[in-house]
Amino acid sequence: MHSCKLREGIAILSVLSIVVASTILSFPDRYAYSQPFNTNSTAKAASSGVDLINTHPSPSTVTTGNKFEVISTVVNNSPNTIMFPAGPCDSPLFAHFYRNVLTRHVQGCTATSAPFKLNSGKEVTIAGPGSGTIYQATNAGQTRATATFYYQTENGQVANVTKSFVFTIS
Repeated sequence: MHSCKLREGIAILSVLSIVVASTILSFPDRYAYSQPFNTNSTAKAASSGVDLINTHPSPSTVTTGNKFEVISTVVNNSPNTIMFPAGPCDSPLFAHFYRNVLTRHVQGCTATSAPFKLNSGKEVTIAGPGSGTIYQATNAGQTRATATFYYQTENGQVANVTKSFVFTIS
């Protein structure tokens, strides 16, 4: 059963990569959106040279009942280029909220995009979640969360970096 789910996940990832890859070229935007890789990687910013900075909700003022996304800047201080599928439908950035937020999964879009390449020493601002996931504020108060960015190294290894952040829901 696990092997079947793994194959199914790989097939879905392949299709989504193609979808995300063809879309990015046709939809330039101020954010790079892309599809996450499912991985058990434990790569961290300190060892990989990839880091998340300026992580926050958008809009910056989140009110109970409102839907929002998370914005973060990916900094590639590794010596190599990193890649992630990028387009308006999918995102490599996901957040886990410890309270006050409901994460819902709905049917998303299926556009394709080329892989986004982030060269060494460069940064890009990304938004998440991708199409098919909704973050909705449920209660007022200070909210702790972790953002995780999934990417692939030049040699094909899947990795991620996680950063905690706190924001207030009014």
